[in-house]
Amino acid sequence: MSKELPKDVIIDILSRVPVRYILRFKSVSKSWYALFQNPKFITKHFQNQITNSDVTALDASFIFTPNKSTSPAAAAANRNVGLILSDSDKPVKIPIKIDIPFLIISKPLRVCGSCNGLICLSILPIASIILIWNPATRVFKDLPISPIDRPRAGPIKVVLGFGFDDATNDYKVLRIVYFGYPLNQVEMYSLSTNSWKEIKTRVQFLIFESSCSVFLKGKFHWTAIGFEEMHGKKLIVCFDFREEAFHYIMPPEFDFNGCDSEGEDSSMSKVSWTAVALKDSLAVIGSAGNGSGKRFEVWVMKEYGVVSSWTKFRSFDLQTKIGRPLGCGLKGEFLVEKDDNQLVLYDSDSQRVKNLGNHGVAYWSDVFNYVGSLLPIKGGKIAQKTNLSSVVPDAFFVRRMDLNID
Repeated sequence: MSKELPKDVIIDILSRVPVRYILRFKSVSKSWYALFQNPKFITKHFQNQITNSDVTALDASFIFTPNKSTSPAAAAANRNVGLILSDSDKPVKIPIKIDIPFLIISKPLRVCGSCNGLICLSILPIASIILIWNPATRVFKDLPISPIDRPRAGPIKVVLGFGFDDATNDYKVLRIVYFGYPLNQVEMYSLSTNSWKEIKTRVQFLIFESSCSVFLKGKFHWTAIGFEEMHGKKLIVCFDFREEAFHYIMPPEFDFNGCDSEGEDSSMSKVSWTAVALKDSLAVIGSAGNGSGKRFEVWVMKEYGVVSSWTKFRSFDLQTKIGRPLGCGLKGEFLVEKDDNQLVLYDSDSQRVKNLGNHGVAYWSDVFNYVGSLLPIKGGKIAQKTNLSSVVPDAFFVRRMDLNID
C-alpha cells in the first residue's frame, strides 16, 4: 500500500515553504520542478508568504542600498543590496551581488521599488540603466531605451516608481524626469509590452531625494513639496497605475505638544514626517525632538484617500539619537536609523527595541518591504556576468561626470 501523501496535500505544504527552500527542491523531481513553474502555484505560494502568521516561517524583510562608504571608489563597488530579516537577530545581506560590467559607468545601484518579490533597481545618479530583478530566482531584465523625444537641456533629476497594475496584470515603471520647473517629462514602462509611453501631465511638485516611498493599493506614493496652489506645502503625491494620473494626499495634523504639522517653533524641534505602509493601510510616521531622544506619532488613514479619516494609531518615545524613520515592516515593526548609521527595529506592541548594528542605509536610498517569490519576469534572463555585459545605458541620462576617464 502506498504511503505517499495525496498530491494536493503535498502542494499545500510546499506552498507554505519559504522561497529559499523551494529553490533547493527544484532538483528533487521533474514533477516538482514543473510545479514550481506553474503560475497558479507561484501565486498561491506568494499569497501564503505574505499572509503567514508564523513569524519564523515568514520570508519577509527590509531591502535597501547599504551605506558602505562615501568615497567614490567604494560607491562604485556598491553594486549589491542589503537585506534585514524582520525575525532575525542579525542583519543578513542577500547572497547575490550584481556586478555589472558597465565599462564606462562607475555608479552604484539604487533600490527604487519592491512589489510581489520583484525589485526595481537603477543606476545613480539619474537612472541611465533600469533593471527589474527577482533576487530569489536571480532573473533580471534591463529596460529598453525610451524612444520618447527629449529636450536639449539635460535632466536635473530623475524619480522612479515601480508597481503592479492588477487591472492589466502588468508590472510598470514610472519615470519622472525633471529639467527645471515647469519643464518635465513623465513616462511609463510596461513589462507586458516591453515598451515606454509618454504620459502628458503637469508635475506640480518636487519629490524628496531620500524619503520613504511605498506602493499600496495600485499606487506609488512619495513625500513631496507641492507648487502653485499647494503653496510649498509638504504632502503625499501618488501615481495611480490604472488611471495613469497623479493625486495629492494631505498629511494629518500632528499633536506634538504645540508643535503643528508645519513645524512651527515650540519646545521641541520641527516636526518631520514620512509616508509608509502599515500593513494594508497608508500611514505616516511623524517625529519631533532633539538631543538624546525623539517622540514619534504614527497616523493611519482608515479610509484610503479620505483626509478626514487620519487616525492616530500610536505614539512612543525612543531615548536615543535617532536620525530618521526608514519604514514599517509587514507586521507593524518600525525601522529607524540613529545619527551614527546604526539601525534600530522597534516593536511598538511589545515596546521592544532591537539594535541591528552598524549596517546603515545610504542617504539616497529608500527602504522597502520585500517578500521572496517565484514570480517570473517576462523576457528576463539569469543574472550572470556574461549576460549583463550587453546592458547598455541610455546615453541621454549619462552625464560627463559619470564617465571613467581611465
